[in-house]
Amino acid sequence: MIVPEGARNISFVGHTDQGGRGDGVQVMVDRGYAYIGTRVSGGVMVTDVRDPRNPQAVQLLPVHPNSVCLHLQTAEGLLLNIEELNLRALLSIKDYYTGSNQVDSSRYGTRGVDFSAGMRVYDIADPANPRRIGLMAVQGLGQHRIWWTGGRYAYASALLDGFIDHIFIVIDMIDPTKPVECGRWWIPGMNLAAGETPHWKGRWALHHAVVQDDIAYAAWRDGGLTILDVSDKTKPRLLPHQVWSP
Repeated sequence: MIVPEGARNISFVGHTDQGGRGDGVQVMVDRGYAYIGTRVSGGVMVTDVRDPRNPQAVQLLPVHPNSVCLHLQTAEGLLLNIEELNLRALLSIKDYYTGSNQVDSSRYGTRGVDFSAGMRVYDIADPANPRRIGLMAVQGLGQHRIWWTGGRYAYASALLDGFIDHIFIVIDMIDPTKPVECGRWWIPGMNLAAGETPHWKGRWALHHAVVQDDIAYAAWRDGGLTILDVSDKTKPRLLPHQVWSP
């Protein structure tokens, strides 16, 4: 491994090929185990990293073979991971990154049968053997990113029926076995099912939101940055919105 010029106090100590699954995306580490979302492997890799010089792949927590689970979060003895229809396997790269159309999940078959969409909850009291305890399905194609650092509420980008692309949702985790959506926000123009019309070109879709002190900082691909007040979880409220594209 070549350490880039400018790196300080960083050295390469270990490597794992994840049992032949080298498509890791997001990594969360909890009590000596790494949980790794994947791009094409169809699941979350569990890896023992207690010896960082000799990390060992433990198991794959699978999702539906037509779905992906790129992103996840761990806190308070729980693992949350998203599931979404693998659109990149069905669309051209150009259509994936530039096209926005009203979401109709029925175009891709029956949700729960032909693909899975939503969020899974695992108990990781035994960190090597996560135990699934909850599932929140969504009416659409799934979730792309999630943010949860513990506490009652999680936040996600969700691709829901009737919208042109991913929007911001709030998830109530008061019962981890039965998480439920309790609030949502979108840029006006995204809800085609309600008769809205987008006034922009390009793909305005929530990629990821980071939340701190009831403020959500959200990146919207071509749609720029929104800052939302989420003190009322049922009614997120826009503060500023800045668009740099094109």
